[in-house]
Amino acid sequence: MNDLQTIKNRFPGISCAYRDAAGKVTTKCFGFADKEANVPVDENTAFPACSISKFITAICVMKEYEQGLIDINKPVNLYLRKWKFLTPSGYESDAPVRSLLSHTSGIIDGEDGFYGLRRSDPPVSLIDVLNGKTSYNKRPAREDNPHGTEFEYSDAGFCVLQMMLEDLEQKPFENIADEFVFAPLNLKNTFFASLTNLSDFEQKVAMATGYDESGTAIPGKYPQVPDLAASGLWSTPNELTVIAAEFTKACNGESALLQARSALEMTTPSDRFPWVGLGIFMDGENTLSISGWGENGQSRLKFNYRTGEAAVVMVNQNPGVEQSESGVEWLINSGFAVE
Repeated sequence: MNDLQTIKNRFPGISCAYRDAAGKVTTKCFGFADKEANVPVDENTAFPACSISKFITAICVMKEYEQGLIDINKPVNLYLRKWKFLTPSGYESDAPVRSLLSHTSGIIDGEDGFYGLRRSDPPVSLIDVLNGKTSYNKRPAREDNPHGTEFEYSDAGFCVLQMMLEDLEQKPFENIADEFVFAPLNLKNTFFASLTNLSDFEQKVAMATGYDESGTAIPGKYPQVPDLAASGLWSTPNELTVIAAEFTKACNGESALLQARSALEMTTPSDRFPWVGLGIFMDGENTLSISGWGENGQSRLKFNYRTGEAAVVMVNQNPGVEQSESGVEWLINSGFAVE
């Protein structure tokens, strides 16, 4: 059973933000960003957003699309330089960029293939991840099933998109996302935590210490996440509502960040898989959502892209169960009633 006190007892730290249709944002914070040091959570505490990363990645891809640098309906291999997306037979896949954004490219991720790296471990390259040549994942990213035939949620698919963006822009993915999204929106506590920039952000942003299922702090406080585009985002609920609000403006043709045609393309599901858009999921009439879940936290973003109403919840412990059981979904749906 979920109620506020039970949920507060379950997690070291909780941060929530709720945006109403008039644009007023209400934040609610509970517990500790670091329980050993007695550091409380406040509205500027950055939490691991995990798979909410995919929403940001999709926005970056669509910005390339509206600049005419890619066609999302053409094979991703047209835009890859240092690595190619192959079939099991070793031929180049003709899976389009769109299929990677919608988790229908045919990739089957390795089980727990994106967890367990520590900051003290040797750096892992994106190509190593894609080739399945890391200590924690031996499955390469390839078109295991014919693209477009099945929905298979894939972190590896967004690693392919990360490689595509880096090849196109000739710069690290974390810099691309900052240039395309975070800097234009003046977001100070939102970033992709690469191993090279993690120490810098640790000095200037209050980052929530991550805790595993048993409540033990992750060694080094935060894990190393090489698959940035899939799960390397850090942010605050308040700043995620800023992104959601800007996306809403884009859908209504009122944003300089993203054109209406790009934003609306992201909200258009395929006939075969009506629950999935591009980098985000359908969650009722005019409502989008995306959830994040990693070894150091759990999160969820839900918003109406017509009215601008939004809710974000972030916690700094892996609860071991999905959002509907952990209490995160209860906090999302409780909205302004949370005290």
